[in-house]
Amino acid sequence: MAKRQSTADTRVTERLAELRSAMAGGGAGVEILRPALADPHYRLVAAAAGYAGDGLHYGLEPDLIAAFSRLADLPPARDPQCTAKGAIARALVALDCPDVAFFLAGIRLRQPEPAWGGSQDTAVDCRITCAVGLAATAYARALPELTRLLADPEPRVRAGVMDAIACCEPIAAESVLRTKAQVGDAEPEVIGACLLALLRLDAVPCAAFVAEFLDLGDPLLRELAALALGESRLPEALMEVRRRWDAAPYKGQAQLLLLKGAALHRSEAAFDWLLALVADGEHRIAELVLRDLAVYRGNERLRGRLVQALAGREDADLTALFQRVWPSQAE
Repeated sequence: MAKRQSTADTRVTERLAELRSAMAGGGAGVEILRPALADPHYRLVAAAAGYAGDGLHYGLEPDLIAAFSRLADLPPARDPQCTAKGAIARALVALDCPDVAFFLAGIRLRQPEPAWGGSQDTAVDCRITCAVGLAATAYARALPELTRLLADPEPRVRAGVMDAIACCEPIAAESVLRTKAQVGDAEPEVIGACLLALLRLDAVPCAAFVAEFLDLGDPLLRELAALALGESRLPEALMEVRRRWDAAPYKGQAQLLLLKGAALHRSEAAFDWLLALVADGEHRIAELVLRDLAVYRGNERLRGRLVQALAGREDADLTALFQRVWPSQAE
C-alpha cells in the first residue's frame, strides 16, 4: 500500500511540475489544463483551476463546471478542505461565469469533515465565493437566494455574503442589509460586515443609518459602527463621527470610540482633526490619538506632523509616549 501511495504521489508531483513549466513558458494553456481538470486527483484539479482563472481561459468554463460537479459527488477525502472545488469557484468568478445553476449549487454546498471534538464544514469559503459569483450574474432572483445565507450556521458565511448582497439592486439590497443590522446576530463580525456593506451602497442615507448605532446603549455595537464608518473612508461617515464628537461636552467611552473610527478613515480631513486633538486636546485624549495612529508609524509625513503638534504642548509624558509607540525608523 505504501508503495502504491508513493507512486500516486510521484505522479501528481510530476504532473504539477509539468503544469507549472508549461504555464510559465506561455504554452498552449487550454490543451494543457483541460486534461488536468479531468484528473481524479484534487491537487491537479485545483492547480489547473487556478491557472484557468489567472489566465482568463474562458473556453474552460464547461470543464471547470464538470470538474466541480464530479468532485461534489465524491466523499470529502477526495477533495479535503474543498481545495479543488474552492479553486474552481474562484476561477469561475474570475471568468465572469454566467452559469446561475452552478452558483446556486455552490451556495448550497456543505462538506463536513472530521475535526477535533466533532466535524467542521470546509465548504465555507466555497459558499462565499459562489455568493459573489451569483450576485454578478443577471439572475433576477439572486437576492432572495443570497438571503438564505444570512441564516447559514457558519458565521463566516453570514459575514461573507454581505458584500454579495451589496452587489444586487441597490434599494432592495439596502433593505435587506438594514433589516439584518437591526435584527442582529450572535456573532459581532457579522454585524460589522453588514454595516460595512451598507456603506458601500448609497453613501449619505447609509452613513446616517450606520451612525445611529453610535447612539445605542450596547458598547459593542457602538464600536462596530465606529469602525465601519472609519473603514468606509466616506466623507459622509467622517461627518457623522465628528457631529457626535462635537455634540458631547464630556468625552466618555462612547465618544472615545469615535477616535478609533477617525483613525481608520485615513483621510486628510480625519488626520487634520486628530492632529488638532494631539496639539490642543485633553491629555488623555491626546494619548489615545497617539496610540490609535500608531498603526501608521511607517508614515513619515504623519510622524513629522505629530512631532510638530507635540512641540507646542511641551508635555514630557506625551513626548515619552510618542517615542515609545512611534519609534524612529532609524532605530
